[in-house]
Amino acid sequence: MKISIAALSILTVSILGIFSIHAQEEAPGMTKMCLFYPSPSGHARSDPILNQSCASDHVHTFYGPQNFHPNTSYEQIRDTSPQYSTSPVIENQSLYWHPSIYEVVIANGQKTYSRVSDLESSPYYRWNTSTSPETVAFPPGFRMIAYSNQEGADQGGETENNLFVECCDFTDDGEEDCTSTSGNPLIFPTTACDELGVAMAMPTCWDEAKGIGTNDPFGHVAYTIDGTVGGPCPAGYNTRVPQVQLVVRIVNYKGGTYELSDGSDVFHVDFMNGWQEGKLDEIISGCKPTGEPGYSPPCDCDQFLTTNEAPASAVCDSDVKEYILNEDTNIVASLPRGTCQGTNTLIPKIWAVDPPFLCSDEPPADDDDLSADDESAVDDDDDLCKDSDLEFKVNRRHGIKNCEWVADQPDRRCEISGVKQHCPETCEAEEYCDVDSTKRFVLEEDGTSRNCAWTAKRANRRCNKIDMCNTCRDTCADFDRCSYY
Repeated sequence: MKISIAALSILTVSILGIFSIHAQEEAPGMTKMCLFYPSPSGHARSDPILNQSCASDHVHTFYGPQNFHPNTSYEQIRDTSPQYSTSPVIENQSLYWHPSIYEVVIANGQKTYSRVSDLESSPYYRWNTSTSPETVAFPPGFRMIAYSNQEGADQGGETENNLFVECCDFTDDGEEDCTSTSGNPLIFPTTACDELGVAMAMPTCWDEAKGIGTNDPFGHVAYTIDGTVGGPCPAGYNTRVPQVQLVVRIVNYKGGTYELSDGSDVFHVDFMNGWQEGKLDEIISGCKPTGEPGYSPPCDCDQFLTTNEAPASAVCDSDVKEYILNEDTNIVASLPRGTCQGTNTLIPKIWAVDPPFLCSDEPPADDDDLSADDESAVDDDDDLCKDSDLEFKVNRRHGIKNCEWVADQPDRRCEISGVKQHCPETCEAEEYCDVDSTKRFVLEEDGTSRNCAWTAKRANRRCNKIDMCNTCRDTCADFDRCSYY
């Protein structure tokens, strides 16, 4: 594969989460559908596209179904039950993955790689209804892989490149102050910021004669000649599919040294179609453009989708080691590498559709696990409507806040999606006094980002965490040993 390193541009801008600098001119008629994944579905040295019988060359981070064993088919991910998927919608059980990201620390001459696991992701789908050939839905079994150094990847997107990295701090007035790099190679910022985003857009031109990517997941697709989503396709690529842009975010990015699991500075994204058959066709034909020009019109098409009310959290490493590959990938002295190599062989798959994962890295809670201090921390005012005291992620624009921030401007901030559920007292929203917060929140104990779906998986133990009963109110309603500030 030809390597063409694009020019690297560094800039600092204040934006609302959308680049507008030097973007290629898109023809009118663009539609954008946005899906927001609260967490990965897991991490493993697995690649269901390239090798179904043994370990992949490097560790990948997956989003969507927890079905990421190498021996996984289109039918299996499509039919995965929603509770075994981090997908925010029921109709889409596609699987997305990228090389895992590791923080590198050198202490006393010893190098340690720590996998970054607290991630969020947003697959954005774009298509243009005004250009020819028309955009069609991905057929059953379709899969593809895109690299940041492949031909055509160096034009298009927000910044005339299909790879960009932005490190953003949230200002007091709710804006973003972002430092960005655009194009290959992937460069991780060394300075900390409130949120790091890495985005990679995949090709839209498809040569049907080359198949659906089963034998060659690279050559059957290509980027448009001019880099735009609806631009002309190279000769032979006579069909157009939606552009999939995978945006991966690290909240509270610490800066320092980071490395991809394959040791390279070339980013890649894998996509394995898992859409419910007919649904994406319906969306493409029925979701009309908003009329706003450019590469990033407002997110749309939610009306065609059904919310996954109880998405899964990431599969625990202990389950990956028990059911896929028995090796450590979280904190290691060297990156696990080598296709079909390693001290441990792939564990044969023992399930058909829904995986047997139990997230067993936390032992079941017994009453004896709770200390006297825990038991004495029960609040006497359990029946009152209370805000959560835990910090929560408001949205991409505002970042991490708390209910005191909401109280400064309640008329405006209570109208932000999900805020009333997290701060019902401040927002005078009695209808949410007994329901779970729908936001991701920050645990007081260790600073990790979680949600109430995570709490529900081990409610007998996790409801004991500080102020969890005021946050996941329905999940913890029957818990009698709540802990508060």
